[in-house]
Amino acid sequence: MGISYYFMDKTHKQVGPLSLDELKQKEITQETLVWREGMPSWVQAKNIPELHECIIPPKPQISVVQIILILYATLGTIFFLLASRFVSAFVASWFNIYPYIPGIVILIIGVLGIIFFLFYKKRKYLLNTTLIALPFLLSSVFSIFYYGILNHSYRFRYDRCIMEKRSGAGVMNKFGLEIIPYIYDNIAPNSYWAPTYYRATYNHKEGILSLDGTEIIPCIYDNVDTWLTTNNFRVKSGKLKGLYSPEGREIVPCEYTKISRWRETSLIHVEIEDKEGLYTLDGQEILPCQFIICKELNGISLINRGGFSKDGKVQNGIWGAINKEGKIIVPCKYNEIIPYAGSERIEADGGYIKDIYDFNGNYLRSEYKW
Repeated sequence: MGISYYFMDKTHKQVGPLSLDELKQKEITQETLVWREGMPSWVQAKNIPELHECIIPPKPQISVVQIILILYATLGTIFFLLASRFVSAFVASWFNIYPYIPGIVILIIGVLGIIFFLFYKKRKYLLNTTLIALPFLLSSVFSIFYYGILNHSYRFRYDRCIMEKRSGAGVMNKFGLEIIPYIYDNIAPNSYWAPTYYRATYNHKEGILSLDGTEIIPCIYDNVDTWLTTNNFRVKSGKLKGLYSPEGREIVPCEYTKISRWRETSLIHVEIEDKEGLYTLDGQEILPCQFIICKELNGISLINRGGFSKDGKVQNGIWGAINKEGKIIVPCKYNEIIPYAGSERIEADGGYIKDIYDFNGNYLRSEYKW
């Protein structure tokens, strides 16, 4: 007969004698106490070489703390993934940085924490540490992917950030919410440090948007730019130009080939096909674009209607006069007008009668030429 074996069961009751084959049928673990003939005392089964193949591998034991951490890691990961892009946007707006940078920082801190427990003899806490850090790691990776790879985001400025998606460029606020739809070809602030509006391009046409997304000038023009030193916008469509106020109100329709300041006044001078007119800065038309405006003398400018310019001179047509406010002071119906600065009078040739006006446009008298 072979060697007999004895072991202690879970109730600490001695079982045996058993042959080696019979012992293999029993569920013994590494810590089970075993005795065989010739041994001075009971020892654990793991210390008897021929019993190694009989030992049942220990079942992993999960503590209550680990169950809580697993539940936290599962639910936390779901919640953090949903909230990560909004939290990253809020943190980035606080520091005026790119929205994917908070995710990079959190990812680095989390990885360093795991490495610390791995290499500083704290391996028994490695699983718990990993479970705690898992929601932060996964959400930070998603934030980096969303803002840095899937989409192209710019740096936050004044709680706003331009972002380019596949659908187009738009703007989000500090909470990661869309305030300007992602439909534009391009969006750029008018100033890097202190923006007051956005220049937008849609279907290769330019326009102006306010910081909150309100359309100031629709994207229907070839070019939009500021006009001179004012806050007004000059728009261009083909060869035609117009003016808008900073609030988006049309001051001058986009139907003129030239727009400029009229001499030393605050009036707007417009021109198309050699015809000229005048507008106020508020957009009031005070002289229709039907005249040729000639030289100025003591605040009086001659105007011609129906004539044409040749070799620097205006020929044919009928004549009148306007003051420096652009108001007609001499009706445009005369063959010739001659202002006399010395006597401050205007002689208007009406054929056989010559009408006399003062420089304020007051009719004085009429004189026969013969």
